[in-house]
Amino acid sequence: MNKKQLWILYAVIIFMMVWGFDLLNAVKFNNKINWSRVFTVFAVTQTFFVLTTMLLTRLVFSRYYTRKQYGKLSLAVAGLMVYFILVRYLTEEIIMPAISGARNYNESTPFLYYVLDNIYFAIIYIFLGFLVFLLDYQVGLKHKESLLIQQNREAELAFLRSQVSPHFLFNSLNNIYALSYKKSGKAPEAILKLSELVRFMLYEKQEMIPLSKEWEYVQNLVSLQQLRYHFPLPIETEVKGDLSAVHIAPYLLIPFVENVFKHARLVEKGPPINVLMQVEGNRLDFSLSNTISNGQKDKSGGIGLQNVKRRLELLYPGRHMLTINNHKQLFSIKLTINLQDGNKNSNSR
Repeated sequence: MNKKQLWILYAVIIFMMVWGFDLLNAVKFNNKINWSRVFTVFAVTQTFFVLTTMLLTRLVFSRYYTRKQYGKLSLAVAGLMVYFILVRYLTEEIIMPAISGARNYNESTPFLYYVLDNIYFAIIYIFLGFLVFLLDYQVGLKHKESLLIQQNREAELAFLRSQVSPHFLFNSLNNIYALSYKKSGKAPEAILKLSELVRFMLYEKQEMIPLSKEWEYVQNLVSLQQLRYHFPLPIETEVKGDLSAVHIAPYLLIPFVENVFKHARLVEKGPPINVLMQVEGNRLDFSLSNTISNGQKDKSGGIGLQNVKRRLELLYPGRHMLTINNHKQLFSIKLTINLQDGNKNSNSR
């Protein structure tokens, strides 16, 4: 709880203990409220020793209960009871009689009886103070736990995101190397395309970007891959809806497209690669299908699809559905996400 909530809780408890029950009884039995009896000097003194007792209880339990120093805690609680009894006796039986002649107990009351009688009240207020402390302590633990979970989530997302760039860069450099090895005139253009993509990866630090920007990144990747081939790539794309109206985590669709160029059967006038991007409201439907090459696949595997699966789990828990089918020579992916509205401000680091 914050300080404001804590003080409100203390105020409610003090009001109920000092005035609340008497007022409730007056209302319950339809009695007139005697305001002169409500606002007495003893209400002021009771407010003082009740509040200070509960605040000291919070201090004691914060220091010893949280450190599991139960021996010291027991002694401190006993000290709180002594404090309560002595402060009440001092204010109500010594100071107030000297000032106004009013006292709470009869003048002939033995001190031992006073002590025993007030142990009961001390226990009540210390217990109430402990309940307030315990509530605040549990709320604080939950808050710290949620912060820790959030920090771990952000650290994992940062790690996963950092994997995307080197993975893409590694593949792109291999492609440029192949072009350079063949002394292809396409190599300078490939380097230029790669530099544009790397600039985007280095300087795009927002957690969410317009889907149109992610789609532009995908198209740049396709253009870079096109430079490897002497024939137009058989890619059929279809875009429906306003891509600028929603936001998405950057580099989320890249692994799917990279996977195509890694394993697809790309031949001139061969089976097309089908890509569909559809936005309806805040919902994104992304699908991709391609035939699988009969050639040997990369034995080292890759981090692409596993990376994006984990990122989806962290970024869109309960708000996405990913279906991957690998049937004979046809590979297909269908992804549905409930995205962020483009009119909302995207978070940035």
